[in-house]
Amino acid sequence: MEHKPTEPTQSNAEMDVHRSIVLWLFFATLIIAAFAGCALLYSDWTGNELLAILPVVILAGVLGSFVSALNRIYSSKDIFPITSYSVFLRGTNTYLIAYSSIPALVGAISSTILYVVFASEIVVGPFFPEFSCKLGENLCVEFQQFLTSWSPKSAPDHAKAIVWGFVAGFSERFVPDILNRVVSENDK
Repeated sequence: MEHKPTEPTQSNAEMDVHRSIVLWLFFATLIIAAFAGCALLYSDWTGNELLAILPVVILAGVLGSFVSALNRIYSSKDIFPITSYSVFLRGTNTYLIAYSSIPALVGAISSTILYVVFASEIVVGPFFPEFSCKLGENLCVEFQQFLTSWSPKSAPDHAKAIVWGFVAGFSERFVPDILNRVVSENDK
């Protein structure tokens, strides 16, 4: 009788950890997206255009990070050494919740930073959103006016801000690389 080698299979503990990571990643993304959605709804209910586009950009960043994390989870047989982490996960979900929240938080922070980089016109060009003051040229001089009236100039600029927000969340290294490039160009 010939013995055929079998491919290694994941243990039940490893599968439980994998399922938990996917589940908490989903919930963390949902919760952070809900906060961004609430900020958008709040600005709509009050009639004030308080950061109307920024919550959408943040939501795009959170969704980009969710897609990226799911790609990593499902394209890799070993997301990380699951067996070593399963010891930490017994009896507590705190570590798992924190670990699963990281991609959504990174996506939200990265998309916000990138939005501010574009709004400050540090990075300009045809592929990036152009900004203008809704109150009129040179009238957005105070912080509150920046928050409420300095926004993408046209519909395509809004769309560019949202797309770049998704990209910032999807690629964890994208925003740090841009910031490093800007710093190194200013040091020259």
